[in-house]
Formats: sequence, structure tokens, C-alpha cells
Amino acid sequence: MAATLFDAIDRTADAQATRPALVSDGRVMTFAAVRRQVRALASQLTDRGVRPGDRVGLMLRNSPEFVLAYLASVGAGAIVVPLNERYGPKDVLYLVEACGVSRLLTAEPFRPLCEQARSALVLTEEWSDLDRDTHWSPPAVDPDAPVMYQFSSGSTGHPKRIARTHRQLLFELDSLAETIGFGPDDRFLGVAPFSHVNGLVRTMLSSLYAGAALHPVARFDRRAVAALMTRERISVFIAVPFMFIALAETDFDPAPDWGALRLCISASAPLPARHNRAFHARFGRYVRQLYGSTETGTISVNLAPDIEGSLESVGQPIRGVHVAIVGEDGNRVETGDAGEIVVHSPGASDGRFRTGDLGRVDPQGMLSLHGRITSFINKGGFKVDPREIEELLEEHPSVLEAAVFGVATSHGDERVKALVVLRAPCSASALATYLASRIADFKIPSAIEFCSELPRTPTGKIRRGLLGNTT
Repeated sequence: MAATLFDAIDRTADAQATRPALVSDGRVMTFAAVRRQVRALASQLTDRGVRPGDRVGLMLRNSPEFVLAYLASVGAGAIVVPLNERYGPKDVLYLVEACGVSRLLTAEPFRPLCEQARSALVLTEEWSDLDRDTHWSPPAVDPDAPVMYQFSSGSTGHPKRIARTHRQLLFELDSLAETIGFGPDDRFLGVAPFSHVNGLVRTMLSSLYAGAALHPVARFDRRAVAALMTRERISVFIAVPFMFIALAETDFDPAPDWGALRLCISASAPLPARHNRAFHARFGRYVRQLYGSTETGTISVNLAPDIEGSLESVGQPIRGVHVAIVGEDGNRVETGDAGEIVVHSPGASDGRFRTGDLGRVDPQGMLSLHGRITSFINKGGFKVDPREIEELLEEHPSVLEAAVFGVATSHGDERVKALVVLRAPCSASALATYLASRIADFKIPSAIEFCSELPRTPTGKIRRGLLGNTT
């Protein structure tokens, strides 16, 4: 295995020099061209004073420019800080200051936002000729030094900064390629944001590491994405649940031809089985669920041959990752019992990580998720799993989606409250009656309110810390 991320991608570029690496808007860049342009840009960054260990932020949409900026920053020895384009000024300023970002690589549309971050800007429009040959060579970098800073999802409060090292990231990329079977003949659709771990590692970096072609897409437009997948014969589509759901709910005429598509993988949030079945009914293939976190990297993926019987499962751990299910006392529980998921992985920021997720492992070693430990509601001493109620509400024909959470009472416990987005008219009393025949009375929400949409992170995860502020 290569010593650093830059070394690994550089070696792939040598081995796959004439094959397409980036395809965007009719423009095809071979691995040789990417290698040349990355080195030219890294040379420019070095000339501008970027040194090993400096923090370089990226505020760019999914594009060839994002890929070049990321790899060039890594090549210069910097720690990359990807920033989501949908962040507001306060978010950008907080993250830039938390990471000590000295330079921001961005494009003209984001200049007003980035100028408020008080960092030196390097605009893509200012890049010099990237097709020139350069005698630049990468500086020596410790494989155990951070290669990038990312942030936990921020579903409650401020997001937490997570450092990933070259060695950790290379372990994950190598294990993903071997476990899932990525190869040079694949064509990846890059529509999940590259600023987030899912789009960045499992799509952008995985495609480059495997010597495959990457098709970056700046914005998710369901019809444009469907057409691109047909036209470019996409073989690997890794995204977030709402993208698969949106495609399944769209009427296409004619139906898209996705005959080359061998893998659909959903991550970042659970994909309910009913939506997976709807996707299969429309397109003839099921979506595989992948489980991971910013702190650990990828943990598991469902590659089961009998996928129809395990749609809710996130599968078995990828090579080199080990999962344990522990009880409140920290000891392993019996097979099939629920407990906290603890991950042991060379790709984890701390080697061993307590996820805070509840899960079960069945006798076949398949992992399933059952919510968050901290999300349980204490109703008069009874523990209420909000996901149980959410799933029941979402089975109602009038409900599009629901979020259930606890509201503190003066008695020191919590009452159950539900926020519901409707697809057809319905009343709160009708939903309460519907639930009464299906769950215990203490689980029925004492308040059901309706809203136009639920607050979400850029990757589609519900921001539970904001639920109490939604009306």
C-alpha cells in the first residue's frame, strides 16, 4: 500500500494513464492529464506559500475543479477542509476558525461568502495554465499525519472536527475496493456532495483509487441524473436516501436504460424498505445499504445475494473492520440482542469507537440499525424508541414523512411529540387513532403537528436538535 494518499493516486494515474479519470460536460480527462494538472496546481499552491500541515479549505461544487483542488492540496502536504457550498456565513466562519484555515480554494460565485472567512482566497479563475509540465515534486509527509479535517453531521449543536490520516484513509479505500469490487472498468456517478464523507471517500476518492471514471454532477436533478446514467452507462451509483426516493417517485417516459448499473449504494441515513422496494419496482434493482460515520469511515455494506430478505440490514463489516454489540455494562450481548455498536477499525480516528447507535447482529453476521441511544424518549420511566413511531406514521397513506422526539416536562421526564409532513389531508386526531391500535398508549404522541418539511443536514439526515423549532 502507498505511504500517502497522494502517492496512491499518483501510482494509479501511472498505471491507468490513458483511461478516462474525469468526465464532465463532454470533457474527458485521462488519468495522465489529471496527474499533470494536479502537479501544476500543487506547484502553484507551493509558490503561494502552502506548506505541509497548513489547512486549506475547499468551497467548490462537485466538479473536476474540486478533484484537482483536493488532490493538489494533498500533494502540497496540506490538511484539506472540505466545506459545503450550502453553508451560511456563520457556518463557514466557525469551521474555518475551528480548523485554522489559512487559504480557501473557491470559485467566483462563492467569493462573497468566502471573503467573510478572513482567509486568503485562491479562485479557480486565477489558476495558471495547468497543462504545462512542471518539475515540482511532493514534499515528504508522515503517513500518520492528518490528510483532511471533516465534521460530524451536526444533527445536534455544533459539528465536531474529525481528523483522518493518510494511513486511515488508505486503509478505507483499499478495503472498500476489495470488499465491494471497484475496478478500472467502473463508471462512478458523483452526485452526493464531495464536501461530505459519503461523496468524497466512497465516490470521488474510491473511483480515483480504483482507476475508474468519475462523472461529477454539481446538482441533483432527477431527470438530468437519470439521462446521464443512461448516456454514460454508469455502473456505480453511491448516493443518499432522498436521491433514490426521488428517482423512484418520478415518472420517466421513456424509462431510463440503466443496463450497465451494477451497484446502487445508499449511505448517510437509513433507506426505508418500502422506498427500496419502490426503487426496485421502477428500475429492476435494489439499493444496497452502507453504514459508516465521519469518525470511523465505512463500517459495513449489505452485499447479500438474497438482498430481498435483508433490505433493512447494513450488511457485514468491510475487510479489516470489526463490530461488537455491547450492553449498558460494556459487555457483549447475546447474538440477536440489541445494544450499542462499537467499531474497531484501522480507519477509525481513535481505532475503537463507540458509535452511540443501537444495533443487532443476526446469526449470519448481518448488522441492522435500530436508532440512536440518546434519541430514546423517557416517558414516565418507559423508554420510547422514536423510530418505531416514525415508521408506523410513515406507513399511513396520508403521511410522507415524520419525526418523533421528546419534549421535557416539569416532572423530569418527557412527553412524545411528532412532526408530520403530509402527502394528503389528514388530522392529528385521525393519526392518533391510527396509532392507538398499533402501539402501547404511552408511545402515542401527546402532540402531533404538521409542517411543510423537516430540518435536514445537506446529506439528508434529520437535524433532531432543531425539531423543537419547526412548525
